[in-house]
Amino acid sequence: MLNREEITTMLLAERLSLTAFLATIVRSYHLAEDIFQELCVKCIVREEVFESKEHLLNWARLAGKNRAIDLLRSRKGVYVGLDEKVLETLSASWSNSGEWSRKERLDALQCCLGKLSSSKREILHLRYFEGRSGTDVAEQLGRKLETVYQTLARIHKSLRECVKTRLEGIGQQSGAIV
Repeated sequence: MLNREEITTMLLAERLSLTAFLATIVRSYHLAEDIFQELCVKCIVREEVFESKEHLLNWARLAGKNRAIDLLRSRKGVYVGLDEKVLETLSASWSNSGEWSRKERLDALQCCLGKLSSSKREILHLRYFEGRSGTDVAEQLGRKLETVYQTLARIHKSLRECVKTRLEGIGQQSGAIV
């Protein structure tokens, strides 16, 4: 059973990861930070106990995801963010991401991004760095919306496989069990 001090310490240690997770949903760092702060308060004053760090973080991710969706719905009337299956995949991958340091994951991702063609990097830039909708990206590039989404799905898959391969290579070099 975790006490308030342990809960606070663990949440602050995972702040960047949780905030990044929330930012992928709400697409706003400031809003994600606000949600994280709400989560911290809820976790500390919560009547039920957290049995472990994993229990705390799983609860925080789920509660944060739900709060993020509620906020988006209240502002626009409907949730127009990521598909529920994508959110579940993100939740699962975030909970399993503790094996590798943030630097190792970022280095692997950066290397894999560098292997993409310039047209694929442009799609990623427009969609995620400029925060444009799929429709905007399709219009700007003169492509069909379905084509843009299919290309994004292929890019995600290739990046996931590339990062996984690179991280497994790091694990084998260091003698870690993968």
